[in-house]
Amino acid sequence: MDLTYKNNKLKELCENPKYEKELVKKYGTEVAKKLPLRIIQLKSFNTLNDVPINPPFRRHKLSGDRDGEFAVSITSQYRLIFRIKNNNIIIEDLRNIREIEIMEVSKHYE
Repeated sequence: MDLTYKNNKLKELCENPKYEKELVKKYGTEVAKKLPLRIIQLKSFNTLNDVPINPPFRRHKLSGDRDGEFAVSITSQYRLIFRIKNNNIIIEDLRNIREIEIMEVSKHYE
């Protein structure tokens, strides 16, 4: 899949090893280890449908004020929130989604 990011800072945190210290400071050691790996794994999938719904990914659609967004687990407490890149198109078949936009790293229920 192709990944884009809400902003350049988020992209640097997720993909640039130079930002590892900042990742550790912001999210802790476990997230700093697992987040870059999760990004590599997401890129390796062909479509959103290929991302497992079972742990450790636990891909799921969000609801409420996050309607239209999805999440995958990074750790038991942190998740990566993203949306379909072309958010103006509603696509029910996840096999057609090949590009997502990473919105944020968030702690569950905060």
